Order: sequence, then structure tokens, then C-alpha cells
Amino acid sequence: MRALIDSDLTEKAIDFITRKAGGDNPFFIYLAYSQTHYPNLAHPEFEGATGKGVWADILLQVDTYLGRVTQALEDAGVSDNTVVIFTADNGPEALQVGSSNISPTPAVQGSAGPWRGTLFTSLEGSLRVPFAIKWPDRIPAGAVSNGVVHSMDLFPTLAAFAGGSVPTDRAFDGIDQSDLFLGNQDTSNREGVIVYMGEQVFGVKWNDWKVMFKENSGVFGATETFDTPRVYNLLNDPHERDNVLFPYTWVAEKAIPQLYEHASSFKKFPSTPPGAPDPYVPPKH
Repeated sequence: MRALIDSDLTEKAIDFITRKAGGDNPFFIYLAYSQTHYPNLAHPEFEGATGKGVWADILLQVDTYLGRVTQALEDAGVSDNTVVIFTADNGPEALQVGSSNISPTPAVQGSAGPWRGTLFTSLEGSLRVPFAIKWPDRIPAGAVSNGVVHSMDLFPTLAAFAGGSVPTDRAFDGIDQSDLFLGNQDTSNREGVIVYMGEQVFGVKWNDWKVMFKENSGVFGATETFDTPRVYNLLNDPHERDNVLFPYTWVAEKAIPQLYEHASSFKKFPSTPPGAPDPYVPPKH
């Protein structure tokens, strides 16, 4: 039953911690809860617990489960030497309701705060997610950053934490952010990200700006393509409605080189064909 899955995952994670903590080898847990994804079903332990509806019940449930996992680390005596990360892979969901073939009404699950957009859009409401990281006595407690960090950065960052490095014979879109997290520097090592929708490049985010060549305003809306890019100032315009290409053409000039660099990486590191050795070396013509 879906409502019970996250409880089972929590118990399995706690059991894994208990068994592995006493060994000589480090351990890794990727704990992917099914909530708060739709359909929203609270465990019987939390159903009605808040009196504020199912969404509030699920938030209490997730918080409680995370607390049990972190307590397991404490009980096992490994909390001070364990990196704990809480994050998500997208903003709120939008579900089609009603039967209109002209303008279906979306029911939004969750909130993106001041940002417009939901999952399956190129808007900040889809791209921005919570991120918290804990490593006692290594990562400063209570530190906050507004720097651009992508989930792809976790792989090289965790490798650096462990004293390792990523291979150099292939392309990695992730960037080592260990100095930012450890408080050794105030700025992110990343200025922006390429904005994808599926396999399509919609544009690029650069610091507090977006430069977009394509756009969709909702999961069920059509994709618009622009002959000239649209530029948004995310600080002044979190809803991404006011195109300020003029007089901010210089923003496009700063942001677009990221797209060129990204595209060139496909030529230098082509995708590995099925059955080919890894790393794949393309034939010379």
C-alpha cells in the first residue's frame, strides 16, 4: 500500500545504519521518499495528526521520518562523521483537473513560494528546490547561501569530501562545491546552469538572470520559441513576466557563452554507443 511505503523505507534505512555503523567501511544511503509526490496519502500514524489536512500531515510525516533516521545515526555513534543531505528533484506538481479541452485547470500540489511555475516547466518554481546539508564540526551550522548550486554538483562534492576525485576521461556537468559548503569561500563555483526541458535546451540561468529561447508556462501549455531571447531579472521579477532584453543585452552576452561551452562538450565527449567500450573513443575521419 502506497501510504505505508515511506515508513518501510525509513525502517530499512535505520536497520542498514545499525548494521553498517560498526564496520570498518563507510556506507551510503539514498533514501527517496514517495511523498510528497501525488497521490498524497499519509501513513495511518499521521493521518489527521495535524488537523490541517493531508498535506500538513505528510509534511509532519516526512519531518518525523527524517528525525528518526538522524537519531539512528546518533544512536549508532556515527553522526559526527556522516554527511546528511536533504533535497528534492523538482518544484511543486500540477495536476490536470476538469474536462475542458480548451483550458484545463491545474491543481497544484505544494508551493514554490514567490516563484512561478511547477514541475515540467522551465520556470524558477520548477527549478528551485530545498537543499540542506549537515556535517557536524565541518559544515558551519546555520550557514545560508544564495549561490547557484545544482544537484549534479553532489557527485564531485561528495567525492572531494571523501578524499577522491572524478574521472577525467569523460565530461561531468557537476562542479565541486566542497569549499562553499565547508565555509572556505562565500561564493559558489557555479555561475549558472543550462535550462533543459526533456532533451531540449530552453535557455540558460546566469546568477540572478535567465536568458530563454523557449518557454512554457505550464505542464499542459504549449512551448513558445523566440527569435530573440527573453531576459528576466529574477530578483525584481520572480514570476519571469517582464522581458528586459533591452537595455540588458549585456546579460545575454554574459550568459550565452555557457551554452556554447556546453554544446562543445558533446563533441569532445560523445555519448557512448550501445555495446561500445567505456570510455568510448570515437573513430577519426
